Amino acid sequence: MSLNFLSRLRQRISVRLTLWFSLIFCLGSLAILLIAYLLLSSSLRHQDQRNILAALKEYQAQYKAGKLIALRNAIKFEKSAGKPNIFFVRVAGPRNQTLFLNLPDQWADFDLSRLEGPEKFQDWFRLRAPNDEDVLEVATARLPDAFILQVGKNTGDREELLENFHRVALGVAIPIILLGLVGGQFLAGRALRPIRHLIYTVRTITATGKMETRAQLGPTGDELDELARLFNQMLDRIAGLMNGMRETLDNVAHDLRTPLTRMRGVAEAALQAQDQPGACQEALADCLEEAQRISTLITTLMDIAEAETGTMRLKLEEVNLAPLLAEVVDLYHYVAEEKQITVTTSYPAKIVVTADAARLRQALANLLDNAVKYTPSGGRIEMTASAQGNQKIVAIRDTGVGIAPEELSKIWDRLYRGDKSRAQRGLGLGLSLVRAIIRAHGGRVEVTSEVGAGSLFTVYLPA
Repeated sequence: MSLNFLSRLRQRISVRLTLWFSLIFCLGSLAILLIAYLLLSSSLRHQDQRNILAALKEYQAQYKAGKLIALRNAIKFEKSAGKPNIFFVRVAGPRNQTLFLNLPDQWADFDLSRLEGPEKFQDWFRLRAPNDEDVLEVATARLPDAFILQVGKNTGDREELLENFHRVALGVAIPIILLGLVGGQFLAGRALRPIRHLIYTVRTITATGKMETRAQLGPTGDELDELARLFNQMLDRIAGLMNGMRETLDNVAHDLRTPLTRMRGVAEAALQAQDQPGACQEALADCLEEAQRISTLITTLMDIAEAETGTMRLKLEEVNLAPLLAEVVDLYHYVAEEKQITVTTSYPAKIVVTADAARLRQALANLLDNAVKYTPSGGRIEMTASAQGNQKIVAIRDTGVGIAPEELSKIWDRLYRGDKSRAQRGLGLGLSLVRAIIRAHGGRVEVTSEVGAGSLFTVYLPA
């Protein structure tokens, strides 16, 4: 039971962050204490060495001024004046025999016999007491008459001070650890607050199904706040897609209900007229027409979905737009003549793009069909094509009824049909398919329109 609890506890990111923060804080604090100890130890050692060198120079000057007698008198004078006797002073002859020795009382534990041996001492050396606790640091200087002057100082005071520092450091270690844990928990809580808001938002949406819930944004604008902002944008996008799906399903249900109701009515009428073969054939023809309308609706929706998801298979090749545009215009030539609409074209004899000819023809035909459908009798339609830089531009301008400004951004939606469009027979998928096909080719399509003056659809294709 306890092992499972520890395992679950270890898996919590807040616990891991708390431990990491605490570990970093404690290691940083210990590093500071260690650096302070090293700096203090170095400073005390250099200070002792400076004091020893200063005393060495002073006693060396005394010896030069009046030989050994002057040095002995100077040390006696310092003692009589109450000056602390902290320095070890030794004068040795050419054979390293001791001629003069000043030894403080607290230095009785040091074995000074080794100083009189044949060993040659360096400028600086350390002499350790038998108890291995006290250390004597000694500096050596040569006197003019081949004598040796040695001045030293006990490091006991320095070691005692560093030992006190050790005790203080150990005393503050536990408060540092506790402070690290508390501070780590606080920082982890602050750092994970946006994540907890995201978790709460997801749980609320999962439990209630309400897409209106949004994550709270902090005032810092850091990466976690950016994550929360992007999460809210994703929710807005999902909500928009869900609303679009609902509207699409409503429109599909509406557009499918009409032909299905018509088919049912025609079939019922045909069943009632069993002795009239002509009526049955006409009913079958009407059913086939409505079935074809339903099939076209479903096929077009699938084409749009494939193009928008990038799964539409395009047979890309070099296509000359001139004959393709001529085919599209020729396709609607008779329809335009019946409505007394003038269709004019303007494009060079050769304007090449890399595209799927069949899909591109389908998109341009939908645009021209849309222009013919909403241009009244006596109107005019102009189709042009040109090359500008790295792109080819196809424009279709008409003098039709135009599009209201509030509907310009909606005409690309699936199954959207404005009030004026309802008067015309159609599925409301033509412009959605056009945009999907053009985007699948790496291009874009734009529209500008003015109510009562007509519309301009512009297709931009990469060369």
